[in-house]
Amino acid sequence: MWALIHRVLPCLLSAAALFFGCAAGPPARPPIDESAMREAIDSAHKHEGDYASSGAYAHYLRSRIAHFAGEHRRAVDELRLALATDDGNPFLTTALADEYARLSELDRAERELQRLLERHPNYQPAQLLMGKVLYEAQKFDLAATHLRRAIRLRPKDPEAYLVLAQLQLERSAPDEAVKTIEAFSAAVPGEPIGYRRLGLVLVDKGDYPRAEKLLLKSIEIDRGDAETWVALAQLFQATDRPDKAEQAYDKALIEDPDNRDVLLAAGRLAVNRGLPARARAYFDRLLALSDDPEVAAKIALSYLTSYQFAAAAEILDSARAAGLRDARISFYSGLVHERLLQYAKAAQAFAEVPRESELFQEARLRRGNALSLAGQHARALELFKNALAEKPDYPQLYGAYARALERSGAKRQAENLLKTALEQRSDPELIEALAELYQRQDRSSEAIALLSAALAKNPQDESLNYGLGAAYERKGEVDKAIAQMRLLLKINPEHANAMNFIGYSLAETGRDLDEAEQLVTHALKLHPDSGAFLDSLGWLYFRRGDYQHAVDTLERAATLDPDEPLINEHLGDAYRRTSKNAQAMEAYRRALNALIAAPELQEQKGQKQGLERKLKMLSTETSGR
Repeated sequence: MWALIHRVLPCLLSAAALFFGCAAGPPARPPIDESAMREAIDSAHKHEGDYASSGAYAHYLRSRIAHFAGEHRRAVDELRLALATDDGNPFLTTALADEYARLSELDRAERELQRLLERHPNYQPAQLLMGKVLYEAQKFDLAATHLRRAIRLRPKDPEAYLVLAQLQLERSAPDEAVKTIEAFSAAVPGEPIGYRRLGLVLVDKGDYPRAEKLLLKSIEIDRGDAETWVALAQLFQATDRPDKAEQAYDKALIEDPDNRDVLLAAGRLAVNRGLPARARAYFDRLLALSDDPEVAAKIALSYLTSYQFAAAAEILDSARAAGLRDARISFYSGLVHERLLQYAKAAQAFAEVPRESELFQEARLRRGNALSLAGQHARALELFKNALAEKPDYPQLYGAYARALERSGAKRQAENLLKTALEQRSDPELIEALAELYQRQDRSSEAIALLSAALAKNPQDESLNYGLGAAYERKGEVDKAIAQMRLLLKINPEHANAMNFIGYSLAETGRDLDEAEQLVTHALKLHPDSGAFLDSLGWLYFRRGDYQHAVDTLERAATLDPDEPLINEHLGDAYRRTSKNAQAMEAYRRALNALIAAPELQEQKGQKQGLERKLKMLSTETSGR
């Protein structure tokens, strides 16, 4: 009768009625499966201890309630009380060992099972659990022995095969794991679970050839298995077969058309393949199925990871318009509009982040900065003033407030704000903010003096070292700037920005280009999606005269940072050298438009005028042909 208790809680009452022999009408007799009866007789011989008292059963029920509540210590106590009535009961003892295992008391679980198996060696659940416990304890040889015994006792039970296959994978024997699953398939023809489960594990491990064979076998058995189609799609993506991946996702959606995970994955694949209409079809269906803000955020992220900022903004704005006033949606929308240089829209989105959100402080700071960049100076200054009154210990606010004051024309007030804050607390962020203010006002010597004094007190500070190097470069002392960045690399040999700084400076001056390439390449290994680092590498190729490589690299940089003026200007220069004048004009226009929208992006004096001259010259050259 204990076999009845394998069912979940909703079935316990009916199991109890059968156990206690309540007067119920006999159920309709199912057809007799003679092979199943023979297997049961052979592998589950009854012992007198299998019949429990009503008291033991009551304690068992309480143990299951505790088990499902996650209270495994209480479950242990109840099972011990049950065993006090029915000492040595195999089912109760196995259940007790399972609770010990869930408490990570593997030694106690092993001892209970060892005593039980000495008396009942053919009790398959105990053999199976012993295999699992020993596997968890990393006693792999013994675990395999017990799992094989469990398989012999119940050749059609998939669990022992699956655990044994997992063990074999753990021991770096994938071929043995495949043989184990094939043995299960031979024992239970037409059952795909073994192929599917092992295939999924092998996909996670990156063993794609074996995984593909197993998953295809699973699909041969059950073509309607959406989970396996999804796994195959992921495998095809990982092995650069996007067409087959798309077909597999479509198969999965035929079986489960409202599967949100599949719709999201299929949409992401379409985005990566440059199929916007197809991507939007998947995403629109997904949005129609759910009003969960998390869904909109994931879709937006799908576009962002492909650097399609406008599409991400559209998704986030649509979610906001539909009333999904989630803090993350508003915050991410603000970030995207900020990235698109759409500062008024960014400020509006940041304003929606509620005060109780953990994102509020940063959203408020970014909102003030966006208002300032949008020319709404009075609103920006009022926001920063109120924010500082509430959070005077938030150093980032001082720098942002000072910058907003500068934009409004109050340069002296901005300087005094930072100096007063520094008198109260010597924070590196405040020092950097004041140094940057000096540099913007062509007071590089004061910036250098300020940073040098701060470094004398804290010579290992990486941000101050970097700031000093940048200040030297701004003053035109390139050799001193490079030397300072080399000092920073001694402090932190993996400082990617310092590597890039040196590499770009060397490329700009046309010297030591081999070292420059080594440094920038190393920086890119650390941050492969940095548009700035790719720009440095592309400019290095340009300075070498390798213009086609320059174009290829700078195009990638412009994809990552489409509104960065210097990247687009460099790309225009490279296009021009490869006689792609139409593309060069377009790149120059993008750079110029970005500078008009955000003058602060200007890297050097006269950059805007220089772009205008390049466009004029190129227009003259083109019209003169």
